[in-house]
Amino acid sequence: MMGGALAPFLPRSIAEAATQPKRLILVTNGQGTDMTRWRPTGSETDFTLSYALAPLEAYRDRMLVLDGIDNEAAIRGPGTGHFGQGTMWTGVVVPPGTVRPEEMLGWPTAPSIDAIIAQRIGEQTKFPAYYWGVWPIATDGDNQGPNGICHYRGSEDPINPQLNPATAFDTLFEGVMGTDPAVAARIRAERRSVIDLVGGELERVRTEMPAVDRDRFDAHLDSLRELEKRISQVSAVCEVPTRPDDFTQDQVRNYDLVHVFTRLQFELMRHALLCDLTRVACFDWPHSEGYGNYMPEEGYRAFGSIHTVAHTMSYDTPELMPTDEERAIAREDMANLQQWRSAMLATELLDKLPADVLDNTLLVWASEMSEGGTHSNRNVPIVMIQGQGFGAFTAGRYLRWGSYDPITNYSEYTGGQPMNKLLVSICHAMGLDDVDVVGDATISTGPLEELA
Repeated sequence: MMGGALAPFLPRSIAEAATQPKRLILVTNGQGTDMTRWRPTGSETDFTLSYALAPLEAYRDRMLVLDGIDNEAAIRGPGTGHFGQGTMWTGVVVPPGTVRPEEMLGWPTAPSIDAIIAQRIGEQTKFPAYYWGVWPIATDGDNQGPNGICHYRGSEDPINPQLNPATAFDTLFEGVMGTDPAVAARIRAERRSVIDLVGGELERVRTEMPAVDRDRFDAHLDSLRELEKRISQVSAVCEVPTRPDDFTQDQVRNYDLVHVFTRLQFELMRHALLCDLTRVACFDWPHSEGYGNYMPEEGYRAFGSIHTVAHTMSYDTPELMPTDEERAIAREDMANLQQWRSAMLATELLDKLPADVLDNTLLVWASEMSEGGTHSNRNVPIVMIQGQGFGAFTAGRYLRWGSYDPITNYSEYTGGQPMNKLLVSICHAMGLDDVDVVGDATISTGPLEELA
């Protein structure tokens, strides 16, 4: 955006007025996917998205597909597999404790990056961070604990996502008034007038500078004109959405309504970001519990328990004794589920975000494990999409580390990078340049340099 490219030529007040705040969206799903259908093909900059990621094609030039990030804290800890939920955004192992008595495991003893970032950038918004989810992502959900909750305010302080869209609406939009058309038109005019003012300043500066600097200056003016074009197309201002229906507790906890609640929660997230109620937004899909009974309504085949399907797709689960045909079906089911999630992110979130909001947003989507059948915390699937004005990373790339194979060497170290480095990179991207360690410093320090 203009504030970064043109800042050397702008008065401070003008640069700040024309710069949108950065926003972060963290999306988590459990149980991994079928990595053979998730992994893109091609080179770093000339790649083809896989079946699972195909719905995100429109964002390929703004995307970073990370293939080879190890959830190292989960690997080092006493509870691997699902307990990577508690480690992936905190960067610390799940410690001994009584939260999960049968496994003798407790809550992680560190904040997750959403809380770290929100503490630093959230003071200007109504909610430093906000959390949405679908059942059973809750501390009182089925089979929950550090294997289900991935966001933490601090040590042993898990964050329950809001599962009921009506409650989320009431909490978020209390006291927030929508903007009527006349006010919206005035705001758009004010946005354009700021750019006009900057343009006048720049033309004045141009006449006073040495000729040798004018080519570079003209390049900046070209960037400004492109920005003017984008801003002239902005039509959205803060609008309060329609309040969702009141759902019963049984409905909120109905696996068959995952698709309904996903759409409602994404709508609320969009409006919360647009109204600047929060700049850190998190959404969690369930991990191992639940069924795919809603999938036929979404155009896919129905399947049974996510956990059973994930185990059936494994190549080393003799107690389930799946046939080759059953295994192939299970792998396809998991790929279908991930493709549906990609479609939800594209059509219900990214496509509907106003341009000036999306341009300054970073979305990170990850799972705590690579494949549910093996419960491997190596090479977890991660997709990042940054807005055109976000500017933190070199996007449009498929980055791969190591030689991980989801079937033959899923538990071996093959040259992957620890997720802790990615957590530091996300902090830097959100302006926390002084953060050099997130989580356990014995795992790693510093950012993931290849993202620059």
